[in-house]
Amino acid sequence: MKKILIITPNSSHVFGFRKSLIDTLKSKNFAVSVIAFDDDYKDRILEYGVDFHFIKDKNRSINPFKILSLSKKIAKEIKCIKPYMVFSFQLKPNTFGVLAAHKAGIENIYSMVEGAGDVFIKNGFKWKVIRSVVCRLYKKAFKFSKKVFFLNNDDKAEFIERELVKEEQCEIVHGIGVDLERFTYKPVKNNRTFLMIARMLKTKGVFEYCECARIVKQKYPDAVFNYLGAEVELKQSDIKSYIDDGSINYLGTTSDVRPYIEECFINVLPSYREGFGLVNAESAAMGRPSITCDTNGTRDTVIDGYNGFLIEKKDVKAMAEKCIYAIEHFDEMVIMGQNARKFAEENFDCNKINEKIVKSIGLI
Repeated sequence: MKKILIITPNSSHVFGFRKSLIDTLKSKNFAVSVIAFDDDYKDRILEYGVDFHFIKDKNRSINPFKILSLSKKIAKEIKCIKPYMVFSFQLKPNTFGVLAAHKAGIENIYSMVEGAGDVFIKNGFKWKVIRSVVCRLYKKAFKFSKKVFFLNNDDKAEFIERELVKEEQCEIVHGIGVDLERFTYKPVKNNRTFLMIARMLKTKGVFEYCECARIVKQKYPDAVFNYLGAEVELKQSDIKSYIDDGSINYLGTTSDVRPYIEECFINVLPSYREGFGLVNAESAAMGRPSITCDTNGTRDTVIDGYNGFLIEKKDVKAMAEKCIYAIEHFDEMVIMGQNARKFAEENFDCNKINEKIVKSIGLI
C-alpha cells in the first residue's frame, strides 16, 4: 500500500482542515502519515488510523536558530517514513518541509498555499525583512513541488509575479471544501444577530467589527454582535471596552461552529486577506449570507448582492451600513441565504474538491 505523507503545522488541522482529504485518500487505498509541530491530537489521530510523527516547533516562531534545524529534523523523519508522496500545507511545511522532502529523495512533492498571511499583509521594516526571506525560501522550495495549489486567483497571481512559482505548476481549488452534509441548511431564527468567527488578530478585522457593532447598536439597540475566536495577537482585554458597553458578546472558542452559525442572521468576516474565507463557505452552506471584504480569498466566496455583500477592507462605515440594511430587509436576506446554500453546493463541496485534488496529483 502506497503511503502519502501530509506535513501540516498543527495536529488539530488533521480534523479541522485535512480530514475530508485524508478520508478521500484512505478510500483510494492509500496509507496516510502526518508530520505536525505539536502532538496535542496524537492519540486521536492514531485512533483515526493515521500514522503520526511529531517534530517540536512553534508554527509562528521566527527564531532563526530553531528554524535552521527544522529542515534537517523533517528530512530525518521522512527517511524513516519512506512515503511515496509528500503533500505540504502552510508556510513552514511549504518551505522547510518541501526542501526536506527533496533532500530525503522524494520525487512526488505537492504543496498548497492556504493564504499569504501576515508575511504579505504587514509592511513594517521587520515584516519587509521577513517577507524577503520567506520569498527566497518559497522560490527555492517550489522548484521541487510538482504542483502548487492555491485557494484564490489573487494569491496565485502574486506568487507568479514575484517569480516564486511557475504558472504551469499552479492550480486553483476552492479551499479545502465544506462537508455539506455536516453543514446543513438551517432556517433563519431572527433578524438581529450577527456573528464573526476568527482568531483574535488585527488583520482579521476584529476592531472594525467591534466599531461596526457600536455604530449599529446606536440605531438598533437590540441587535446582537457575537464574536467567536481564540486569543492570539490580541487578547480579550484589548476589546474589553466593547464587551463592557454591550457592543459585542465575546463567546470564547469552540470545536464546533455550527450551533453559533445557526443562531446568527448574518456572518461577518472583515479580514484584510485570506487564503480562502472558510467561515464564509461554512456559513453559506448553512444558509447564511456574509458581509466580507473585497480582497484576496474572501471575494471568492461572495457575489455581491447575491449571497452577501462585499465591502472595502477597514471600512467600518460601509460594514455598519450593510448590517443595518440587512436588519431592515429581512426577506431579502432570507433569499440571499438560500442563494448562499446553492452557491456552496456548486462551489464548496469538499467531495468534489478532494476528487479534483486527488486527480491532479495523479492518484486516480
